[in-house]
Amino acid sequence: MMDLLAGTMTNKSGGYITRRLHVPQEVWSQGGAKLANVPEKVRVVEVLCSALEEMQQCSAESFGAGNVCSGLALGIGSVGPKEAELWVAKLDELGQVCDSVVASFGKKLGVGEGFVIKKSGVTSWGGKLTRQFDKFTNGKNLDSPVAYVAGLTRLFRNVQLLDEHTKAMLSTPIAPIYAAFPPELRNAAEVKLKRISEFFASVVLTFVIRDLAQLLDKYAKQCEKWLAE
Repeated sequence: MMDLLAGTMTNKSGGYITRRLHVPQEVWSQGGAKLANVPEKVRVVEVLCSALEEMQQCSAESFGAGNVCSGLALGIGSVGPKEAELWVAKLDELGQVCDSVVASFGKKLGVGEGFVIKKSGVTSWGGKLTRQFDKFTNGKNLDSPVAYVAGLTRLFRNVQLLDEHTKAMLSTPIAPIYAAFPPELRNAAEVKLKRISEFFASVVLTFVIRDLAQLLDKYAKQCEKWLAE
């Protein structure tokens, strides 16, 4: 879904997010739309983008550049316990970021229902997350729909890395990278990837789809006005 949404933002003709629903690119750039809590959403998106870019770097360094589903980019035998431990630790860090986002913004954004927060992650990441918010949003116009959509485009592009890793792990046969993991680390990675996916579904997609519905409604009314003229 996030890949489809990104297509509606980047392709000039927009794109389909279901078989029947086409979203024109202009929906995202129309003026006058009053979306709720845009500054908070921009902050959340910026921090998630930063965390995912760190994940991309870790994945490339541990498993090689390219799609992890295609095989061992670093060569047979290049992935061992050290690389597996590093990747699982990085997934754990991302999970803590997700927990802190829900704890800090879930109530205000009306998202995260059913997503169980691990209190230990919130405690250890609370201060760091606040510093990251300040770092990545310093001097930026946070109350900007343009910045919000640009951030979402970047976020949806970056999050495809997690989709690649999930497919690599769940493929039959399992991708060579994850076949090389010790069983306990492979299981840990699977659990953490699943939980992060739940975060994006219950938090990020929830507020994005809600905003899209509002934008589509405004766009439809504007089209009716144009037709009447």
